[in-house]
Amino acid sequence: MALQTLDFWAIILDVAQLCLCGLIILFLILNRIKFKQLILRAPLMTHTQNANTEFVVEAVRQQTKLAFNHIMETIDKERQTLDAYYQQSDQRIASGLFTSLPAMPHEPKSSTETSEPDSVNVIYKEIETLADQGLSLTDISERLNVPQGEVDLVLKLKHLRGGCVEKKNHPSV
Repeated sequence: MALQTLDFWAIILDVAQLCLCGLIILFLILNRIKFKQLILRAPLMTHTQNANTEFVVEAVRQQTKLAFNHIMETIDKERQTLDAYYQQSDQRIASGLFTSLPAMPHEPKSSTETSEPDSVNVIYKEIETLADQGLSLTDISERLNVPQGEVDLVLKLKHLRGGCVEKKNHPSV
């Protein structure tokens, strides 16, 4: 009976070893199947990674576009504010000149005068009118708030065109 008991335990150990070998083989087969599935899914993961990357890139692109649009709107608002300010200052200057202008007959403008801005023509005409009235260079400069050098230049140009102007207290500039 002792021999049978030893054979019995030997058979049980052999069966246990076979079961363990079978489990190991089954484990290896399952791991191989999972590995193949991971390999097959790898392109899907890179596709999802590409999709995530594309999403992030698109989000950054939209944020950049929004920021750029905001900057452009701010620049446009500032430009409009500056344009309105310059128009107001031009209107104040022009209205001040028109109130100080004596009634003058309308003279046709020469081709050189039509190319200049209106406010400049008004100032130059006013300089010439005040000089014709006999005001000095300093008085004209102070009254119109124009530099003396500009007044002198306008009067010299008028003199060169043939409209001789008498000047009082004309300092050399």
